[in-house]
Amino acid sequence: MATAPTPVPDGMRADVELTQRGRSELQFLQAMRAGLRPMQTRLRERLENGTALSGGSGDIAALRAAVDAELADDSDLGLIGAALRWNRAVLTPRAVDAFEDRSAELTAKAAPPDAAAITDRGEQHVPRYWRYEFHGTTGGWDGHEHMGFIHHELVYRYLLVPSFPGDIFQQRANVADLAPREDYADICDLGCGTGQFTMKLAQRYPTARLTGVDLSIAELRYAQRRAAEAGLSWDLVRAPAEDTGLAGDSHDLVASFILLHEIPPHAIRNVFAEAFRILRPGGDLVFSDVAPYHRRSPYHAWNDDWDAENGHEPWWRTAATIDLVAVATEAGFVDVRQEPLSESAYPWVTLARKPEGSAS
Repeated sequence: MATAPTPVPDGMRADVELTQRGRSELQFLQAMRAGLRPMQTRLRERLENGTALSGGSGDIAALRAAVDAELADDSDLGLIGAALRWNRAVLTPRAVDAFEDRSAELTAKAAPPDAAAITDRGEQHVPRYWRYEFHGTTGGWDGHEHMGFIHHELVYRYLLVPSFPGDIFQQRANVADLAPREDYADICDLGCGTGQFTMKLAQRYPTARLTGVDLSIAELRYAQRRAAEAGLSWDLVRAPAEDTGLAGDSHDLVASFILLHEIPPHAIRNVFAEAFRILRPGGDLVFSDVAPYHRRSPYHAWNDDWDAENGHEPWWRTAATIDLVAVATEAGFVDVRQEPLSESAYPWVTLARKPEGSAS
């Protein structure tokens, strides 16, 4: 029986063709994840019919311990964890192989128009945490020259879009819409990756000058390619979000989408301080990230934390428990508030303003 073609989400290329082997391997990995859902449903029913979740989601360590005790004799959890860890371990190599099978054709679609135009602050500014293989991505985000294309056009298309609930691109547009002003002259996207959120900011604020900051040169190269094909020109900088090298008081809006859970707690605090520094007085901050555990149901808080542990997410728990209102206030921001964009509290958005008359 023929496999139905994978839909092309908004913002992704419609002219990406893989060999049958490459396509089948990526589709198998997605089907494998889908095949785990009956076991995951059984686990959830067992937990919700038991007592392990009765303590609530306020203390994640206690919740994890209670669930561990409840599921001590359940083989499903171990099988699900092993399957997901294997799936994540082979995902990047399979996606790279799929790219290499069509290397000549896909390289022509992946190459940036002018890689030299990307400002690179150099290896001396790369923090130690960057060496960790986020999400188990073999070799990290720069493990292949065209990892930006591989990540955006293959991993998202075949794995993330089919596996995650909701429209993950519309979520970015919804966060962009939360910025309180109708126009901005200069916007900075911290942790911009391949420019998914940057593109939504550009569409929402078409007259603004956009600056994207990321530590992955491969991701930035594909962000540059995507911008050029859309008739846009962005200032792209390879640097950590907590040490951008950008001029102080130079932006009206500093934003990010799901950056904070990828960095350790000291870096989170430094990112807020850096955002404050590069914002002009009266400028706005809009940061979105994972939902706090205390805003999740006990089952979902447990599942978030367990999945992060099994999915190469070492700082997810920090991002889901840290008091970002306090962090923003300590950095000097005022009018700090938070709001969810869905009933599940994801994305969880922190908004704040740099006071008028407060220069960096």
